[in-house]
Amino acid sequence: MKECMAYMNKGVRVVFRGDSGFFTGELLEYLESILAGYLIKVKLKNLEGLLEGQKWNEVKGEPGWEQAEFWYRCAGWDRARRFVAVRQLVKREKKLVEVSVYEYFCYVTTERLSPMEAHRCYGKRATCETLIEESKGQMNAGHIRTGEFLANAALFQCAVLAYNLLKWMGLLSGGVIQKWEVKTMRLWLIRVAGKLVERSRQMTLKLPEKFLHQEEWEKWERMSLDVVFQ
Repeated sequence: MKECMAYMNKGVRVVFRGDSGFFTGELLEYLESILAGYLIKVKLKNLEGLLEGQKWNEVKGEPGWEQAEFWYRCAGWDRARRFVAVRQLVKREKKLVEVSVYEYFCYVTTERLSPMEAHRCYGKRATCETLIEESKGQMNAGHIRTGEFLANAALFQCAVLAYNLLKWMGLLSGGVIQKWEVKTMRLWLIRVAGKLVERSRQMTLKLPEKFLHQEEWEKWERMSLDVVFQ
């Protein structure tokens, strides 16, 4: 963190946005010492019990959502900090009395945001970890296949290139395909049942008249034929 901040232009205020793995008093103190802001997801053993005891207000225009804010001092901290939280109604259970079941989201922050605004802002954080996991798990980018470093490096680059090409093909096709993961593309667009027929030295792929995600497959095919490499 200190190395990253050393490269920042002076006079630029930084707001650090991180998941619960960064919820430490040491980091918060450092960010405050350099006048940086933060929005970090809270991780506490007694978090749900702490949140249940807060005063909750309905979020206008968001049925089933409530928000709360309060100041809290965790163990080991020298002072209290501002916590903001939202909760979403999941279901109502009927026992002796009706009980509402909620899903909670809580953050510690220096920013002047309402709890719901903070929740939305946190949701915009980088998703690179998801993409890395997808390329490793679904394109075998993380597999070491040989005992040679350079060979493994070349294979890794090939896997990354193949992954990027698939994702670009999805984006160019549009529709739901651009949101599909690699395994979904492979299942519905590549592993399509068909029959390869050779006539007059020409190969023809015959597909069923109707099949799942046919519209998406046709978009994928049109996009592939329209691509021009220069």
